[in-house]
Amino acid sequence: MSERGADADRDVLEEVERLIAALQSHSDPAVREQVGALLQGIDTVHRIGLSRLVAGIQSMAGEAFVHRLCADPAIRLLLMSYGLVAVNRRLQAEEALDAVRGHLHAGGVDVELCDVVGSVVYVRLHGRATVDEAAVRHDLEEALHDGLLGFQELVIGERETQRPAATVIPASNLKRVQRPVYRRALAADALAPGQTAPVELEGQSLLLANVEGEVYAVRNRCGDSPLPLQFGRLEGAELVCSWHGCRWDVRSGGRVDGGEGRLAVYPVRVDTGSVEVAVGVEPVAAG
Repeated sequence: MSERGADADRDVLEEVERLIAALQSHSDPAVREQVGALLQGIDTVHRIGLSRLVAGIQSMAGEAFVHRLCADPAIRLLLMSYGLVAVNRRLQAEEALDAVRGHLHAGGVDVELCDVVGSVVYVRLHGRATVDEAAVRHDLEEALHDGLLGFQELVIGERETQRPAATVIPASNLKRVQRPVYRRALAADALAPGQTAPVELEGQSLLLANVEGEVYAVRNRCGDSPLPLQFGRLEGAELVCSWHGCRWDVRSGGRVDGGEGRLAVYPVRVDTGSVEVAVGVEPVAAG
């Protein structure tokens, strides 16, 4: 989308929001009630139509094609607003920062996005030591306010993680034997070699993968992001994330494309025709 087209879309949205706000605050209660009913009806029609449209695209062209469509910010925003695709706030923040990266780079400053935590965005600046940080901060905050819904605070510097306080573990606890508790995930014949299947066990979202007849279970989330891995493709033992292109080894959980991070891997067994996954442990009773 061109900059002029994006500005035009933003102008139209702002005008629509202004008109809706004016009608919702109208002095006549009947007008306010009618506006509410109108907006609810429009929302229902759009939600049903878009849900069926996305389902049709998925059935005919697959999830990968939906992800390619979502490369267009306008399409992604529309589908995210109806909960039809996952919200990737890091991607939204990157796109918002792109609006000012060009002129900041021309001034000798490069901006690296470190993290997005709720309404707080963490960035790191690279470049000239004599840069006017206040001016750069102003540009970044303006861009994030315009492009990242819910943005409230910009932190220049990496996010600090609080280290847990050291604790003393009683010796009795060290001697306590634990055993895994397996839960049925799905039928063994429901997952063919080369396929994956998402499952929910004990409140945890997992992804099963059949690699040449051996079933493995990993956490259904790409690294530290909230985005699911279930839409990715399995190439041998490597799972390729549909969102970022990250490549994970489902046997070890390790990253195989040079990136950082590791997937949680869960014990799996096949028993009496069922694939079972251990998502917890329990103490072994004393003999």
